[in-house]
Amino acid sequence: MQQSSLDEAVESSPSLRAAFRQAAPAISLYLVFQIVAFGVLWMMSWKADVSPGRFIANFDANWFLSVAQHGYDQPVTLGANGLPVENSLVFFPLYPATVALLTLVGIPPLGAAMTISLLAGCAAAWGLFVLGRDLAGPRVGLLVAVLWSIGPGSTALHLGYSESLLMALVAWTFVLLARREWLAAGGLAVLAGLTRASSGALIAAVGIAALIAVFQRRDGWRPWIGGLIAPLGLLGYFGYVWIQTGRPDGWFWLQNAWQMHFDFGVFTWTQVREGLTSDHASWITVTALVVLAAVVLQFWTWATRLPLPWQIYGTLTVVIALCSSNFFQSRARFLLPAFVLTVPVALMLAKLPNRVLAVLLPVITVGSAWYGAFLLTIAHVAP
Repeated sequence: MQQSSLDEAVESSPSLRAAFRQAAPAISLYLVFQIVAFGVLWMMSWKADVSPGRFIANFDANWFLSVAQHGYDQPVTLGANGLPVENSLVFFPLYPATVALLTLVGIPPLGAAMTISLLAGCAAAWGLFVLGRDLAGPRVGLLVAVLWSIGPGSTALHLGYSESLLMALVAWTFVLLARREWLAAGGLAVLAGLTRASSGALIAAVGIAALIAVFQRRDGWRPWIGGLIAPLGLLGYFGYVWIQTGRPDGWFWLQNAWQMHFDFGVFTWTQVREGLTSDHASWITVTALVVLAAVVLQFWTWATRLPLPWQIYGTLTVVIALCSSNFFQSRARFLLPAFVLTVPVALMLAKLPNRVLAVLLPVITVGSAWYGAFLLTIAHVAP
């Protein structure tokens, strides 16, 4: 029995190396483009006469670092208006927990956060390459990973934010679903549920995929278990916040401190109209164009032959991103996990020669990097 396990490990090692070699271009380009984007942020910081480290550790990153260092140590208190004041319970625990683990070996909290973001981004690029490759070949896989890593919201990938960790879990969950590894896919969905609230879109996709397998009588009891465990992380954390606040809607109630709630897109479309009709162009105009592009891409994905779980996940992620109030400038970041939007573009760009892509992709990278850096250094708002 032991010899059999040893033989399997020896056999799997070359296949793992081969898989990594296939994904290496996607991972390498991800790293190169993040370096370029960070360089743009550094130059914009230099122009603003502020250290880039201040921006990396600001906004949401500051909250994540606080949780990593101190846990959820803030009491729940009310402001003069009767609503809760800002509280770290809104920020999900998995990302700060991984940061805290790295600090145990002597890495400073900010360095640990950047390390987690970098490694998770590499894992996400690998997973997205596998998804695109299995759908339409290695060239499409490479482009899906690259387009995700240079999208308008990609500034979050080199900040102390949890988007890269969520995307790594999302990508590999879909890889496991395609391979009918139901228990592992459900387990990753549990971890995603401990990362961000938008993981609800992934959990729904896993549930639908499991139901389809059950109705088709495939894989026995495994789809049942995979689908049933998928929401446990998200529900578990909501339950924890319920206990801390004494309210079953505690997490959503705490969001009121940031004026955040689901408003069916009213705030977003008000801001889009302002951005497109204002006398002076600004970051609001750019963000409005990003939102409109996302809507167009969403319709495009519906017209593209994609797996149903991908369609469900992509649509719900876009709905969640565009139907929340406040923080209009963060729409690009909220849309970042919607990797499905990149697929039809990747299918189209795959037909172009390499010399065209060698110009087009760096231009998009610099444009996206400037947009995110401008929000941080000039507009002084969270990306």
